[in-house]
Amino acid sequence: MIYGYIRVSTDKQTVENQRYEINQFCNRQTTVVDKWIEETISGSKNVDERKLGKLLKKMKREDILICSELSRLGRNLLMIMGVLNECMNRDIQVWTIKDNYRLGSDINSKV
Repeated sequence: MIYGYIRVSTDKQTVENQRYEINQFCNRQTTVVDKWIEETISGSKNVDERKLGKLLKKMKREDILICSELSRLGRNLLMIMGVLNECMNRDIQVWTIKDNYRLGSDINSKV
């Protein structure tokens, strides 16, 4: 299953730019997002308090989480690393568009 994750911090921001970037990327990769998760919440909120936390709990091995950039996963490096660590341990891939990361459970991702 491929999930598109979009997060904005305030309701004054729009999710459309991130959705457009992810869709353009998927078109180039001939990939389709099966389910979109959108939320308007500060990245400093605990992951478990966000839709992202609920999503991570239900994701399965070999699922893919696509987001526009790593900063959408959290506000600080430790939070982002925690999300990535959980995904790698569970063999869930994280792809980012702007950062051009394809992170999984392989040795290159772990390094």
